[in-house]
Amino acid sequence: MCDDCQCFAHWLERADEVLDANGGTEVFQMTPAQVEITAGAEHIRCVRLSPKGLMRWYAGCCRTPIANSLASPRFPFVGVFHLFMDHAADGRSRDEVLGPIRARVHGRFGIGELPADAHPRAPIGIIFRSLRLLGGGWIRRAHRPTPLFDLDTGKPVSEPTVVSKEERQQLLARCGPTPAA
Repeated sequence: MCDDCQCFAHWLERADEVLDANGGTEVFQMTPAQVEITAGAEHIRCVRLSPKGLMRWYAGCCRTPIANSLASPRFPFVGVFHLFMDHAADGRSRDEVLGPIRARVHGRFGIGELPADAHPRAPIGIIFRSLRLLGGGWIRRAHRPTPLFDLDTGKPVSEPTVVSKEERQQLLARCGPTPAA
């Protein structure tokens, strides 16, 4: 339910499809080596909601969110949006392929009455799971192949657009509550 994911959905003009009633979206954490784009790779685009923000990947043709990643191709970590995945390709449900939702995080940005299992930030168990995924990915060199970066140059396959401060403020106004500091 983080404000940046909400802003990204609004920037894409797909908030109604990407976000649930609480302003959340399902993002599946995996390594870049696990991501395969079988068609349309020429449409991959990137936006950053601030000059040093996450790389937010989407399909330029239809503005479908693809994934979030760090700015370096050396990090074996990517968060893939549920809307981008074809989990029904073999007739199985999303839960059969990906498993149940592990955590509802950044509930402090949530909208409306939140589910009982929503966390204001990220629970420590999820942080450790992410670090374990990252560490295992480094050991296995699971940052390659990647559909998001050219591994020879280290550059993204699409030069990121950086959202201006003014545009980001406009996007934030459309998102969930801004938590107190």
